Amino acid sequence: MPIQFTFYRARLALKIDIASANIAERNLWEGILMADYMTKTNAVPAIAASWARCERVYNLKRNAAQPILRLQSSEVAPRQEAMIDRTGGKQGIFRQLATLAANAGNCLIVTDRDGILVRLESKDAGEDWNGIALGSVWDERIAGTNGVSMALAEGRDFTVRGKDHFYSQLKPFACCSVPLRDAANEIIGVANLSSIDTGNPTDFLFAQQLLRAAASRIQQTLFEKKFTDQCIVSVAAHGRRDLIKGAELIAVDENGIILGATSQAHSLAGYETHAHLTGLSFEDAFGAEMPNIDHVPGRVLSVRRDQGPMLDLWSRAPLQDNRAVVGWRPVTMPVRHQRQQPTLKDFAIGSPALREICDRAKATLDHGLPILIEGETGTGKSALITALLGNAFNTVTVDCAALDASDENRDYVRSLIEQARIAVALDGAMPQKTALVFDNVDEMPPFAQAALRNILDETGKAHSTFDANMVIVTTCRRPLKDVVEERTFRDDLYYMLSGAAFILPPLRHRDARPLAKCMAQRLAGKQVTLTQDATDEISNYGWPGNVRELQSVLRQALIQGDGTQITRLDLALATSSPVSTPCIAMRPSPYNEEQTLLDALNGARWNVSKAARTLGIGRATIHRKMKAFGIARPI
Repeated sequence: MPIQFTFYRARLALKIDIASANIAERNLWEGILMADYMTKTNAVPAIAASWARCERVYNLKRNAAQPILRLQSSEVAPRQEAMIDRTGGKQGIFRQLATLAANAGNCLIVTDRDGILVRLESKDAGEDWNGIALGSVWDERIAGTNGVSMALAEGRDFTVRGKDHFYSQLKPFACCSVPLRDAANEIIGVANLSSIDTGNPTDFLFAQQLLRAAASRIQQTLFEKKFTDQCIVSVAAHGRRDLIKGAELIAVDENGIILGATSQAHSLAGYETHAHLTGLSFEDAFGAEMPNIDHVPGRVLSVRRDQGPMLDLWSRAPLQDNRAVVGWRPVTMPVRHQRQQPTLKDFAIGSPALREICDRAKATLDHGLPILIEGETGTGKSALITALLGNAFNTVTVDCAALDASDENRDYVRSLIEQARIAVALDGAMPQKTALVFDNVDEMPPFAQAALRNILDETGKAHSTFDANMVIVTTCRRPLKDVVEERTFRDDLYYMLSGAAFILPPLRHRDARPLAKCMAQRLAGKQVTLTQDATDEISNYGWPGNVRELQSVLRQALIQGDGTQITRLDLALATSSPVSTPCIAMRPSPYNEEQTLLDALNGARWNVSKAARTLGIGRATIHRKMKAFGIARPI
């Protein structure tokens, strides 16, 4: 056995003896030192507890000349091979992380579950980085308080700033560490980005999100490999705000029993730990029977649960078509909300111009270029985005009208931009392509415009076009050029976005009859007949609310009628207004949106969340509409 490693083992054994010699005394001194350290440094309890252990239990000296021990190459090689095997044998994600670290002047460290450094990447191609070397031992009992040991001890992401390191030699460095987990959620190692601590919190934000994305991808790869013969369901919070964090995976057997899940799936189900999920029925945990998901491949099932967030579910690997498997039950539970992704063909019904727009938008998307979609309210901007992106993209939508200059919103936009950089950098390593949608971009505040401009400029320098792995889509209810002329929108950002601009025609410039027939059948879920007088009514109406108004009218007509046929009388009940000539004398809509909003707010005593639930829309939409109508909360 090499002399250096023998010394390490002997010293470690001595620490263990000291640690276990007097548990009561150790706990007493640890508590005293932790309280003292927290008082002096305002440190988090975990850091304070680690310092207390280092000083009292392990007898470490902060000014040690050579505090970090190192194994010899013969000891490191088998650990390297074991780590490659535990991470699935694919090292592409680590190579991409290494490139990013090297370009930023940082160091990528990968350790095994014992805290032994088995992979080191920096601009010097694996050579020592500021004293950090292959085979370094980052066990807390030897290396003191550091990022790797804290991530292993706490079992979670952990950043140790320079001032929080126990050894004085490590004070210049910051360490962001994320545990790596296998398919069974056991920690198999730690990925760490070490950098010079400049005091800039943005550096830590980027490192944390980058490592989280990599760790999530590694676990999902191992999970899919382990449960390759089982049904795997993706679960994500509805309307999620995280761009690079993919859905959690759940493996389910033929009886609908959960066999396993990735690291954060339990939190979506409302459980404290991962162990609570295994062995439960999928229906009990997530509120939907497995057949509901398995019978609708390519469709997202949105489930509103009695407690916890609304969830989006979809089958990643549907079971075979043999439905005679014991344990599978017929669909008996009504699905609260079932959303089928519209296709581009559905979207363009009744409009050759829209078909051309869809073809050009699809080609633009395939090349990864930014997309700008303009059009009146209700013309289908969101529907076009949904049809373009489908389930192939992990999509985050930001309503710019709901953004203000608060610190919370600034942090959120900064976080999204950092995630966009990561998505581009990890091209091919992420489970899904990513899309960032900025709705009502004409109302984007200046700080967000600057952030978006920077990311577009940065990626434009690195690539001839934006990576197809990451796309940015923006929408606007009026010509964005007009907003630029009003000097409320940056002209340089406008020119970056307007290269691929698509203007959706209003419904009054389309043949609404085929669209109405298709929409009525989709709303009813069965064949629906529109009488001649009904189609004449639809054709002659000006539709100031465009497609959104048509959908509302048809939904009400189906309720008023027998659900299989729509007549002019049904439409009259829904619209309660005489027919008008299109584009000449458009009648006002009987639906007063401003008054409806005021009624909901007054009824909720100006509780925006309650009013949003009453109207069935989001809080951000409430705020945007209040701003548009000039509605202010009474004093």
